[in-house]
Amino acid sequence: MRLAAFTLALTLTLASCAILREQLGLALVSQETELELGRKLSAQIEKKEKPLADSRIQAYVRQLVAPIAQRSLQDRPGIVYQVTVIDNPKQINAFALPGGYVYVYSGLLKAADNEAELAGVMAHEIGHVVGRHSANQLAAQYGMELLTQLALGEDAGQLGEMAASLAGAGAMARFSRDDEREADEYGFRYMTACGYDPRALLTFFTRLEQLEKSRPSDLERLFASHPPTPERVSLIEQMITKAGVSGGKLERDKYQKSVASLKR
Repeated sequence: MRLAAFTLALTLTLASCAILREQLGLALVSQETELELGRKLSAQIEKKEKPLADSRIQAYVRQLVAPIAQRSLQDRPGIVYQVTVIDNPKQINAFALPGGYVYVYSGLLKAADNEAELAGVMAHEIGHVVGRHSANQLAAQYGMELLTQLALGEDAGQLGEMAASLAGAGAMARFSRDDEREADEYGFRYMTACGYDPRALLTFFTRLEQLEKSRPSDLERLFASHPPTPERVSLIEQMITKAGVSGGKLERDKYQKSVASLKR
């Protein structure tokens, strides 16, 4: 009951933020432009990044994300999420392009201990899509006129530059504090609605901070775009307390079995 009340309050808060953005003209990119731009940026990403060949792991991750994505449609309808695992065991990162294209590196799957940890990361990325953070970031950086031209035409060089930035290799990688907070709030709501234990995010943050000490290059992109700052940790702890969440599913055995080939 307490979780339901908190979820309703959080839903209303996030909805009011979205309405305010629309009223202030801060939702800069139309959905049509964003969807087409996302499709073209995705094509650029997949020219440079190799999708994981293991179809079973691809299917497992997509099945895990599907109910989370479904929950998000109440906040932002009309998005068809495309989820892809990138074959790079040394890169611990995930990112989302405009229009619902979500990528996660196989290195992050290796680093995660259970399904709830991965669900939390992917729910956060979906939160960025719902908030239109990447699309609006591109509009602020490049201007609406150029984005519209790219959505309607082709410019592989410019699209490649944008894709690299959104994947975490450029100056645009770091989201604002407000964007991170909003994505965390959306992500918390979606993962708990699917029955996952949100405390898994806190244990994952702790593990990443430990890994960063020994493998800093593997976490460079993740820490540039989504740093597990004390502010983010505190926000998640506050949401757990307010929601009265005392647990949830972790699905560790299922997760370890599903990604076993990556952990060898």
